[in-house]
Amino acid sequence: MEQQQQQQQGAETVEGASEEQQSLMLFDTLIDLCRNNIAYFEGDDTETGLRLHGAFVGLIDHIEMAKPLVRTVQSFMGEYDFDPSVPGNGFRSFLYVVECCVKTALKLARYVMENRSTILFRKAVYVKEVEAYNHLMASLCTCLQHTQTLREWTRQSGDLFPDESHSVEELFARGGIINQYCFYGRCLGFQFCDSIKPLLKFISIGMAGFSEGYYSEGGRISKATSLMYTSTKYMLDPELRARRIVNISQNSNVDFCKAFWFLAESEMMHTLPSFVGFKVKVNRVITIPPEPIQLKTARAPASNGVQQQQQEQEQEEDVFVDIPIPKSHGGAAPIKARLISAVKRKGMIGERSNTQRSTIYPASRGLLFHCHGGGFVAQSSKSHETYLREWAVTLNVPILSIDYSLAPEAPFPRALEEVFYAYCWALRNCELLGTTGERIILAGDSAGANLNLGCAMRAIELGIRRPDGIFLAYCPVLISFVPSPARMLCLMDPLLPFGFMMRCLKAYACPSLEVLEENRKRHEQRQAIVNAGQQLRNNNVSVVVPSDERKVAQEKTPDRSDSGDDDNSMWEQLNSANTVQLQNQHLSPVSDTASDTLALQSQSLGNTIDIISPDESNTITSLEEDSQPITLQQVNLNTERSNVTVVDDLDMDMPSDISSEQNTNQNVANFINSYVLDTTTNAAGELEPILRPASRSQSEENIVLDIGREAISVQNLQERVTTAASNFVSKVSNTLTSITASKPIAAGGSQNELQTNLDALIARSPSDEFIFHVPKDSHLSPYWASDEVLSQFPPTKILTVVLDPCLDDCVMFAKRLKSLHRSVALDILPGLPHGFLNFATISKEAHDGSKLCVKRIAELLEIPTTLDDPGTKQGCC
Repeated sequence: MEQQQQQQQGAETVEGASEEQQSLMLFDTLIDLCRNNIAYFEGDDTETGLRLHGAFVGLIDHIEMAKPLVRTVQSFMGEYDFDPSVPGNGFRSFLYVVECCVKTALKLARYVMENRSTILFRKAVYVKEVEAYNHLMASLCTCLQHTQTLREWTRQSGDLFPDESHSVEELFARGGIINQYCFYGRCLGFQFCDSIKPLLKFISIGMAGFSEGYYSEGGRISKATSLMYTSTKYMLDPELRARRIVNISQNSNVDFCKAFWFLAESEMMHTLPSFVGFKVKVNRVITIPPEPIQLKTARAPASNGVQQQQQEQEQEEDVFVDIPIPKSHGGAAPIKARLISAVKRKGMIGERSNTQRSTIYPASRGLLFHCHGGGFVAQSSKSHETYLREWAVTLNVPILSIDYSLAPEAPFPRALEEVFYAYCWALRNCELLGTTGERIILAGDSAGANLNLGCAMRAIELGIRRPDGIFLAYCPVLISFVPSPARMLCLMDPLLPFGFMMRCLKAYACPSLEVLEENRKRHEQRQAIVNAGQQLRNNNVSVVVPSDERKVAQEKTPDRSDSGDDDNSMWEQLNSANTVQLQNQHLSPVSDTASDTLALQSQSLGNTIDIISPDESNTITSLEEDSQPITLQQVNLNTERSNVTVVDDLDMDMPSDISSEQNTNQNVANFINSYVLDTTTNAAGELEPILRPASRSQSEENIVLDIGREAISVQNLQERVTTAASNFVSKVSNTLTSITASKPIAAGGSQNELQTNLDALIARSPSDEFIFHVPKDSHLSPYWASDEVLSQFPPTKILTVVLDPCLDDCVMFAKRLKSLHRSVALDILPGLPHGFLNFATISKEAHDGSKLCVKRIAELLEIPTTLDDPGTKQGCC
């Protein structure tokens, strides 16, 4: 009774205190509970009793150490806010994390106090929980000490980023090493909202288990079995999971990051939006050709009569700007984009032939130009399709999501070049997107938001029409790990671990010499294939690739297509049209390969585009309501017209009918006898064409060159069956012996440095990851943009979260725009992780955040919304 009365009195006192005082009162309450438990277990001589006693004593020591540090941060954290009405910065975020830790430990200590005398109380279990939070509080105390150092470095400037004289190495050298293991074990996700915690635990278990299969040398059966076994192991042993995740973060390369994040590009995940997402009428992939584009320069509004008169005189002669074609790191290549619309609209690509079958709405006034996130190295418009469908339905405007090329194969500035080129193409082809283009808004999250800022800057610099508004979600604006409080949050982030973030930034901003050399070779190979295709087209000669080599390439390449039948015959025959289109392969791993394709004439040659359906009488039903297929249209290769290719992603399989004529020519025959078209698999798991010298082998005797057919001899079939049976027996026998052993991770990518002990790197400083130089380019880091450019920015809405490593980026960029008297708004949401938009269908809080994004975009589009108030609060403290 006395304890309950004390708790009630304490609760009443907390309600009447300020937020800072409430936080410190929680510390005192936790100390009282710990002392109560210490007094109880002081007389317990068992091993678990002694450990519980020591854990509570250590917890009190760390709480007492944290209290003065918290008071110090509370005294100055308000100086770094964007606005008093929107409190939020990295200093506040660490206090938020400490408060979450104290609240969770408070619940644990109270539970132990209330149940310690019961028969069912398991001391062996709760001693591990108390010890885990003891270690967690110790690591947070170290982090708070680092914030004191950052305060010293930024006291004079008032910026969250210190000047260049201070480095991350210096920061970590002045304080203790942070034990990252405590953030990924039993305390995983303690700082996030309740709906996110189970999801983060599932992802962490999957990451640890996936690493076992990724670094194993067995076959698919062995890896699949190993994944099931190790996932269970990491679910039951949190400490083992923590060691594995930290080891992965510190030692795995960017290829592992790409491979793990590309799990969202699997076949099962591709079908998920169609079943759980909002229904849309249009969901198509557009391939934008790399052709010259000219745009009129935008005219600034006249401020006086003299300028107005000068503008009237200039109207007779329009000034055009040539838009550069993306050519960095690989040469010119088409760009893929996904068009999503809730309804079919007038003039939209693919709808001219369907006017009699479905309702066609007028063109929309607005267009949402979207760029997906993924750390510049992973994901696509398909992996972000779930929330984009909801946005398209709620906003009722078309969405064009760009699938830009990904690093490390396409480092900076390739992605920015493609995004800007696609933006210019959209300006010139608004009718094809079902919009009048009155309001064009750029929207993006994470890396995509960074690219949108660069796109807006390029538009301002070239003098073309700038976007009418920009929406940014958890955007990095400084691509360099300058130390800041919020950026230290990646040391405890389950979705964006420290090593992952650094390797992604390094792959995009600082490609290695090996990557640059590979890009040069790839460009030469593609150019050779294009030249060969031009020669083949002039002579109308077809090339057939050996079937055995085609099978090997298919086995090495994961199938991410929406219709697998077409991919199986991709390399069956390369006629003149296919050879020319080899240069049109996109680097971004979009998983929507040709189930039905349509070639359109470029807008540069006419104002209208007519789509010819081969059979208007036939009706084909798709999974999307009131949708019609887009069919293959023959392209005349003798014309110089460029093409826009459209893929309708409505889950309809339409077989391709490939036919060609084989003519003989001595020069071409010599080329075919010397070289053949082959395929290779890049780091993203994509099929790429290459030229290789032709070599006669015994396997070629079993290939019959036939148009559209493959004949296999009986002898070759017997060999394949025997080999397959032998491999199956070998895989089954090796599975039982390989699934129980942990697979080592190669440190630094060297096979001679396999890490066999997961605890060996416990004292490694994370500052080892910072040893690389990032160029100071405003297009790479918009934070360095000049005042002249930023002063012309359109209205900007920025949304981020309290626990985002990019929080300080968003706050500092918003403060810069505000200082230049630009229209800018900032929202900061609590309890959500970086990348929460991808969880909008799973988490209520994430869905509320997505609805707030829609509300801000609607304000930029100047359209009313019928959304319910998401009820999210601005600021974190």
